[in-house]
Amino acid sequence: MLSFYVICDPHYFENSLGAAGEAYEARSLTDQKCIAETGAIIDAAFAKLAEDHDTNIIIIPGDLTFNGEPESHAAMIEKLSELKKLGKEIYIVSGNHDGDHEAYAFKDAEKFTIPNVSHEDLKTLYADFGLNQAIAIDHTKTCYVVQLCDTVRLLGINYNLGAKNSGFDAYFDWILAQVEDAKQNGQLIFGMMHVPMLPGSPILELPTDATIKDGKKFAARLANAGLPLMFTGHMHMQSVNKLVTQQGNFFVDICTGSLVGGPAMIRKCTIDENLSMTVTSHASVLDFDWDKNGMTADEYFAWRFERKVRNEIEGAVKDKKLAQKLLNIRLGTLAKILLFRADKSLKDKMLIDVSCDIVRRVFYGDQEFTSETPEHKFLMKVLRRLRLVIRIAEKKLASKNEIFADIPALVSELIGKELKIDNHCVIDLKSGAIAPIESVGRSS
Repeated sequence: MLSFYVICDPHYFENSLGAAGEAYEARSLTDQKCIAETGAIIDAAFAKLAEDHDTNIIIIPGDLTFNGEPESHAAMIEKLSELKKLGKEIYIVSGNHDGDHEAYAFKDAEKFTIPNVSHEDLKTLYADFGLNQAIAIDHTKTCYVVQLCDTVRLLGINYNLGAKNSGFDAYFDWILAQVEDAKQNGQLIFGMMHVPMLPGSPILELPTDATIKDGKKFAARLANAGLPLMFTGHMHMQSVNKLVTQQGNFFVDICTGSLVGGPAMIRKCTIDENLSMTVTSHASVLDFDWDKNGMTADEYFAWRFERKVRNEIEGAVKDKKLAQKLLNIRLGTLAKILLFRADKSLKDKMLIDVSCDIVRRVFYGDQEFTSETPEHKFLMKVLRRLRLVIRIAEKKLASKNEIFADIPALVSELIGKELKIDNHCVIDLKSGAIAPIESVGRSS
């Protein structure tokens, strides 16, 4: 039996670079992550991991730092090294924020650029967390394989080609060779990389950086070759997504939220001798050393998340007065305008609150607005009342992206037509079957 932890996107920021002041606070208003707090959160999370003496393997699929600042990398490596001294085996790959990214610091009302670290530098800086333990390394040191136990191998794919994935084919043959070697030696092999291969939500088919380019194509090739599983991050969301190829093989992409921003989760995975993998998700920390204005850690992360969503929704409407009127309208009033009745449980809820809740559920996983819930029925009624406008929008937008060919169906899927299994599940790594696990709390 093999067990390991998965943590993603810790985004450590060295606070001496300026974690306060007007410029810093301005950027924080639309950030899901708690950046000034990263040191305190990471220390608390690592202390929690150190207490588990039965599980010593930790994998981290990238974005170790805020934006690749040398000072942040130096401090993060020190934190990882201290955890390693306590007996933990830590394997990392880099993310898009770790190297060749615009890095900046803050002072009062000023935000200014500073030197950053390159992706080439990272291969040396973090060699003790993967490359030096590898049983195989590709010639560019972009990919490596480590032996986790007698029967299981981990493929690590560093980020240095961008989310658009220009040149992924350059080392894909090497990856396929490693999968074949594992298969020939009776080994299970799974991978980790920063950017997901499969979208965590239908709407995430749209952003060019939400998945790697041609992610489904590469996922299918990996599935048919014999690699069934990839752990990813980047999107700061909890999602479990499966692809089945025409040949009947499967590929599961498990994306984990950021350690330092809502949903702020850590996953623990256990693979038994029958290749059944149990996945549970827990709060990254129960508390951390920071002034949280009387809130618990969970409440603090939720407040930061909702603040970001509210600010982005309100900022999307140019007319601020109109935005306030629309977003603060009660659902009962909106229903009257559109000539239908809202469920009693929704009448006094404001549109902005329900909008935030929908976004939160998408990122926190296990969307609960299924087709039988009042919220789902309400939104479908709104779209039906606006059908003429929706049809015009479908015709215009579908010419650019077929995902908009049926907007009501897209919205229904987005908010959770069926209950997704994103946090707690059992995955049969032989058949690809995914079953939910009941009664596992965030703090377990």
